[in-house]
Amino acid sequence: MMKKHLMIASTLLLVGACSSTQEPQSTPLAENDSVPSWVLMPTHETGLASSSCVQWSGNMAASRAQAIANARADLAAQINTKAMVMDKLVNQQQQEDDTTTSSSSFAQVSKQIAEQSLVGAIPKEVAFARIDDQKQLCALVIMENTKPLFDKLIKESGKKLDPNDEAVLYSEFKTQKAMKELEAELSSAKKL
Repeated sequence: MMKKHLMIASTLLLVGACSSTQEPQSTPLAENDSVPSWVLMPTHETGLASSSCVQWSGNMAASRAQAIANARADLAAQINTKAMVMDKLVNQQQQEDDTTTSSSSFAQVSKQIAEQSLVGAIPKEVAFARIDDQKQLCALVIMENTKPLFDKLIKESGKKLDPNDEAVLYSEFKTQKAMKELEAELSSAKKL
């Protein structure tokens, strides 16, 4: 019992120390330059979006490629997280309906599908910014339409869903709310 209390106390202390770290400040490069809004809040109406900034190396090709690669990696992570949300929602539904099926989870098939889908991810914006007093090259990468990605996750998982359940699941897949809830759950589980 004492070990458990010590572990919880040390975890809380560690989390408290991490949360006191100062966030990087965004400042303009010049009076007429600023950090583009898409750097801080990457969004796309019908698909997924991610932005990434890398320290400016003086080489446009290298810095641009690195920023785009980082943003694409984040898109893959978003797809994996969304697949975990889909698993969570389907498992909850099956528990409520008192049914079980033997098929792959969305999370199991998401890595391969994410890698295949990233071929369709395109750089939409590239711009300079100054973050934490360092010149950065930033890139915004988007995936235009998530419906084919969603359909492929359903197909590859082998899950048989009712059309109404599938529509609800796709609605959740498109939203950020469920993803944020899962990320909060995952981070709280890591803390314990």
